Amino acid sequence: MTARFVLPREPWPRFRSERATRSAQIALYTLVLLAATAEIVRSLGRQHAVIFEGYMKVGDLVLAGGDPYSLPFNTWPPFFFFIAAVLALFAKVSTTLALLVWQVGDVLAIWGCCRLSAELFTSGDGPVTFWPRDARLLAFGSGLVMVPFLLTARLFQEHVQHTQINAQMLFLVLLAFRSFGRGRTAQGGLSLAVAASTKAVPVLLLPYLLYKRAWRELGWTVGFLLVLNLILPVAVFGPARAIGAWHTWRTVAARETGDPTPHFMNQSFPAALKRLFTTAGSLRDPLHYAVADWPARAVQGTFVACAIAAALVLAWRFRRHTRDWTDPRVAAELAILLGAMVVVDPLAWKAHYVVLIVPYTFAWWALRQRRPDARGAAWRRALFWGSGACITLSAPAIVGNHMRDVLESLNVILVGAILLLVLAVSLVPVVEATGKSRLDATDAQG
Repeated sequence: MTARFVLPREPWPRFRSERATRSAQIALYTLVLLAATAEIVRSLGRQHAVIFEGYMKVGDLVLAGGDPYSLPFNTWPPFFFFIAAVLALFAKVSTTLALLVWQVGDVLAIWGCCRLSAELFTSGDGPVTFWPRDARLLAFGSGLVMVPFLLTARLFQEHVQHTQINAQMLFLVLLAFRSFGRGRTAQGGLSLAVAASTKAVPVLLLPYLLYKRAWRELGWTVGFLLVLNLILPVAVFGPARAIGAWHTWRTVAARETGDPTPHFMNQSFPAALKRLFTTAGSLRDPLHYAVADWPARAVQGTFVACAIAAALVLAWRFRRHTRDWTDPRVAAELAILLGAMVVVDPLAWKAHYVVLIVPYTFAWWALRQRRPDARGAAWRRALFWGSGACITLSAPAIVGNHMRDVLESLNVILVGAILLLVLAVSLVPVVEATGKSRLDATDAQG
């Protein structure tokens, strides 16, 4: 194993001796692979305690012609019926095999997110590989991949533990933007449409495409959204059942998002406002610290005002348009938007924050473009590592279950995300300066 292991470009951590660096790299690879395998095996032994069982229950009701929204936990959009039905059919052969395939796919999707996140900022530098085979290329052990992964490892571990679907959706979004960059507009539109149809939050990327005047990308995405959410359900279930499912989902979504007492595992900005400004907001939390008892309408108005203000700030930061989807500015904007979307999602559970791997990748890349003594370097590093501490050091393996619950009552995951987003927004000018330097170098060569 050691003889075949090649140190990748920019390995992390890096020690003075190549032997020590190689040993650290091998240890990290081994630990990650063993942890992934252990989580998969553990899920196979607790099939009735993971979310995958809920997927199959939804699928069984779909196949039986029942109402999937009679299940209290089902808040997925109607398009999810098709995914659940396929899983239920697979499970009829073997539930264990179906779960195993799902979990292996989950781990591969996580690697896909790591790889595509890094490739957003290394356009033209060759592919990012998992196993380091060429010292000239980036691999999983490179700093641009390894550091963001380690900072979000706690989130990915809980994602695999509970057999979640968020990493798969993030992979589809990243795949969509890579397809846009390669001129495969239809493929990118389909990928983004599938993600937005399965988990509604990615639909917030459509205003971004509109703002950027990306008409072809927007057109293909909207077209596939209509096919997946209107034509396909009507063709399979009939008009009455398809329309009824959409009406029921809207009712369920409104009820869930309007819950006055969000559970502490809900780490969204709207939930944080409820905990802070209503006495009912933390009734299910181990910690209560409300400073007021505002009516629900006032809390909602505060959230809307903050969201509009944030959108205006981002619109100003993103005001420079480009038709080049491989431009690092597009990658930076996507990274910021992915984090912001989860923050404003009223049902942002911890596992939804796996999207933070993209802004972490951007921040790590951008910070390395700046000189260590550049103005603002200290507070930017403080934001970066402060965010990582909020996300990682709140894990139950470190602080215990009770303290984790207390910290999540204090919105620790949300705080970590906001620190990271503030840092990422502040680093947008670094991308513009880097892009200008590359253009100047190209002109000089010409």
